[in-house]
Amino acid sequence: MLFIESKNLDYAVDGATRTLLLENLQEQGLVPLIRSARLRLYETALAGAEHAREMESALAARADAEAEAPYVRGDLFCAEDYAHFLLFGDEPGEGVRAGIVYESGTTDPLEKLDAFCRSVRESLDASRVGGPGTSNGNVAAAGAPSVPVTLEWESRAPRVADSFQRFAADVSATPTGARGEMVEGWLRTSGMLEDSQARGFLRRLSEAHKERRAATPATGDESVPDALLNRLAEVGLLKREILVSCRKDGRALFRLPSPDAFSVLSGSNAVCNECGAAIADEKAEEVTVPTSLTATLLQDGAWLATHLRSLISKLGVPDRQIVARPTGSDGEVRLMANVCGEAFLFLLHDGDWTTAQARRALDEHAKVESAHLVLVATGKIQEDARQRLREHARRRTQGGRELELILVEGMDSVAAELQPVFERVAAAALAEELWELDTSLGMSAGQLLATRFRLTHRPGALRNLAASAA
Repeated sequence: MLFIESKNLDYAVDGATRTLLLENLQEQGLVPLIRSARLRLYETALAGAEHAREMESALAARADAEAEAPYVRGDLFCAEDYAHFLLFGDEPGEGVRAGIVYESGTTDPLEKLDAFCRSVRESLDASRVGGPGTSNGNVAAAGAPSVPVTLEWESRAPRVADSFQRFAADVSATPTGARGEMVEGWLRTSGMLEDSQARGFLRRLSEAHKERRAATPATGDESVPDALLNRLAEVGLLKREILVSCRKDGRALFRLPSPDAFSVLSGSNAVCNECGAAIADEKAEEVTVPTSLTATLLQDGAWLATHLRSLISKLGVPDRQIVARPTGSDGEVRLMANVCGEAFLFLLHDGDWTTAQARRALDEHAKVESAHLVLVATGKIQEDARQRLREHARRRTQGGRELELILVEGMDSVAAELQPVFERVAAAALAEELWELDTSLGMSAGQLLATRFRLTHRPGALRNLAASAA
């Protein structure tokens, strides 16, 4: 998934200076993709590089004089795992926009953007006053003023959907919101409830504990590996205790935190209050007990929000762009994510989605009006519910309010279903950000970068793309 960060400089740049600025940036190792492609075209047309820059100057002057689209509207600068872009505004107050396009694995993207902005500022000053860097036959405008020292780059706020802002405002006003964030942050570190076997065992264990039955690792239909038990204990989801029972009638007497505690008690004169026998002679066995945190996460399907939030974060969506409401009495989870300025409403149910639940889901969606509705069930989505939801999406689309409906059965399928959707939304946002360069490039600049990232970082992607085109 691709991300975009950008900054603005409130300073208008004339056509001649734009070309000089690109020239100066190239001398710093920042090669402008569009300008380089144009120069190569001119060299091919002229059968040599001797007069390529003269052709560039002539065509740029004609474009600017005839009030057509500016010859230089901006450019792209590609690095190994990121790319910069530079856009020049043509309307009053638009100024210069510099940005970076990167993936979740890119290190220090904001620092890279700051360094790029400094280079642009320095190159712009050099281009305006004829300072160092104006070579290769280019001469800056004599006596033209440099950029005022008081002007600074200003960060652009990320796009946030209105529905996400309303949803987040409702959640922040809920008293239990802070507690939910704490639990979710803890579980993202441990990640244990992502394991269906662990969830099943913890549920069986909790039920046995409520019924005051002794629970062992073999509770249920299958045994639980010791490695899983150890990991659950390490992250605080269960603990082991010593259960002391009366040998005569089998009634549980009390629990002790460890065998050492039982040894200390056995060495005393304590006796059973049921049969009068010494505690040392009573039955003692190790049992596995769920912790209070386990009860918190499993009650009313609260673990679903935690698990889904973890999955969305792994797909690259920042934590600050994910908000979950506290689980309601109906056991359904409501979560919203802001993905590149588009709101995704997630409704989750621990079990099957029925027609009645589908009606409640549509009522919830009517309150927030998100462009994407994702329903997730740990079980199945019944056919009647599926048809009702699809009919709702069809009617909205016919009414001019497009709704993308995504139905997912099983938490294991969530990441695979969401990843291509998130990537498509990110690519569309990138195309919208860079559309001003499309005319100069002769194609969609956003699609070019999106395809470039896909091909350079995924083994076999180039072969797959060629095969699909054929």
